[in-house]
Amino acid sequence: MGRQTEERNATVAAAAEAAVAAAIGANGNNGSNGNDGNPAQGQVNANTPMSKLVEQFLKLKPPRFNGRGNTEAAPRWVEELEKAFEVLGCTEEEKVTLAVYQLQDNASDWWRATRSQVFPAGTVPTWTIFIETFIGKYFSKSAREQKLAEFMRLCQGQMWVDQYEAEFARLSKFVPRMIEDPVGKARWFRDGLKPDLRS
Repeated sequence: MGRQTEERNATVAAAAEAAVAAAIGANGNNGSNGNDGNPAQGQVNANTPMSKLVEQFLKLKPPRFNGRGNTEAAPRWVEELEKAFEVLGCTEEEKVTLAVYQLQDNASDWWRATRSQVFPAGTVPTWTIFIETFIGKYFSKSAREQKLAEFMRLCQGQMWVDQYEAEFARLSKFVPRMIEDPVGKARWFRDGLKPDLRS
């Protein structure tokens, strides 16, 4: 298993080098990638495991993120990507590579400007650090506080039980520490039900 991880990491590194080489070529260096005499270095073979991973990832139709939308867009995007990563069995570094590939417009510009601060040269990207940075940018503290307040005020009211349950589940994602204990989560849910349904 360690050998597979090493091979995958080498493939990710090769893909990153190829992306950098392509970017340099696109910026007017006439394809010269600084390898004088070895222009093929840094090119990705279409049969490498990383290219297959990208192909499999794209078949799952992962969402793109452009930096616009409502306050729930960023956490929802992360949640959807994590489903795909789980299916594919991605490493931490692969998760970051694939997520960055799905950034567009403002979000892509933000990441290009931020990447070197988050992952300085020689630092292996990790999903946890990427998510902390991403959520910090696109799901502000005030938005998190707003979702917490919505959760705290949530009660069944005129909703059917299944509607209340769906809303409880949706808002629960924003307050994971409050509901990490299953008994506490059940208590929160019960306390929000109509009085005649609580027993």
